[in-house]
Amino acid sequence: MRAAIGCAPGILPGERGAFLKQRLFKSIFLVAMAVFLMSVAVFTVLLSIHMNEVNRQNLHNEAALAAAAAEHGGVEALESLTLPDCRIQWTDASGALLLDTAPGEADRTQTAVELSDGSTLTVSNTGYTLSHLLLQSFTPLLFVAILAVGLSAVLASRAARSVTEPLNRIDFSRPDERDVEDELKPVVRRLAEQNRQIRRQMEDLNAEHDRQDRLRREFTANVSHELKTPLTSIIGFAELIRDGLARPEDVGRFAGKICDEGKRLMDLVGDILRLSRLEERGQMLSLEPLSLYQEAELVIDQLAGEARRRQVTISLAGSRGEIVSSRKIVAEILHNLVDNAVKYNRPGGTVTVSVSEGEGEAALSVEDTGIGIPQEELPRIFERFYRVDKSHSRELGGTGLGLSIVKHGAACLGAKLSVESTLDVGTTITVTFLREFSGADAPNKTPEK
Repeated sequence: MRAAIGCAPGILPGERGAFLKQRLFKSIFLVAMAVFLMSVAVFTVLLSIHMNEVNRQNLHNEAALAAAAAEHGGVEALESLTLPDCRIQWTDASGALLLDTAPGEADRTQTAVELSDGSTLTVSNTGYTLSHLLLQSFTPLLFVAILAVGLSAVLASRAARSVTEPLNRIDFSRPDERDVEDELKPVVRRLAEQNRQIRRQMEDLNAEHDRQDRLRREFTANVSHELKTPLTSIIGFAELIRDGLARPEDVGRFAGKICDEGKRLMDLVGDILRLSRLEERGQMLSLEPLSLYQEAELVIDQLAGEARRRQVTISLAGSRGEIVSSRKIVAEILHNLVDNAVKYNRPGGTVTVSVSEGEGEAALSVEDTGIGIPQEELPRIFERFYRVDKSHSRELGGTGLGLSIVKHGAACLGAKLSVESTLDVGTTITVTFLREFSGADAPNKTPEK
């Protein structure tokens, strides 16, 4: 299935505009209400301070008036004096109470005046507190609050609409800065660039999907062909023996052919299984310290008999190449590289295995003096079932999966792979391993060829 190219779901202009409008409305409304409440609080505090200052000034004036009345008229003059919301207390020089116009009331603000006879006149009132002011102003404040809520809602709605309407006019799938206000042109340009990137990515995904689909079809066809060839030989020789058509002196040779083709079939199935395991996603690797030099020694010992039979000399050189990696996969990489170098060599040829160490890396190189690979063939040598010399490869018993196993094994271990080859001179394949492989260094997707 090919991926569709277009605007990503969930960013349709109408839906995005409605959502943005709702968010803007809430934000603007809450800000407006917060400003209103802070304004009311500041206004009330300032009003309270002002009213108390006015009250203190009035209290001083009233105290002066009361003192004048007491000096000239005594208690009768004070009792007849009209001072709203004021309490007048008069005590003589000894502290005895002469007059209290409002006994028992709580006093907030007061001022005292000493008269000429040594008596003291105290004038006080309740003052203005925040709670007092708020209680007195409850009805007008409630009206103002309702008005503020309404105005905030209207203003928030208009502000949100003024922002979202230009956005709603934008075609998110094909944004064109010519159709929008100047303030939105940078946004439109960014959207256009993102859409171009998305299209390129989708095209790459479609191309990769097509490539993978082609590789799967090729792999299926190749596997069918590679399995059918030895099976046909086995069935053919077996039928000759079963039907008595084989001469007695040929029975042994036919049985040997059946055995050889069976071994070839087993090798092919084994390589296919190994390749499938290497291609598994998220496989758990058993990591341990190991030496590339020692692993190479083991592989060379295993292939020594085959090398002697083909008159090929194998040598090993270099450092220990200490790494932390998967011993099983490293061994498969080594075995396939050395086996390939021996098989495609010439009588009297050599295979040189070298191990070297670098900064955070250890490299393994396998160099042969074989037939070499044409330059135009190098990009394809790691493809499954690809053979440079198909007829010669079948004679040598190769499955066509050895180098593909090497490539996928290196990818699983986060290793780098490089090839150098000269026709009729030889080939050198180098695998560079990380000294400390953790499993997270491997790519998310094993390359398929």
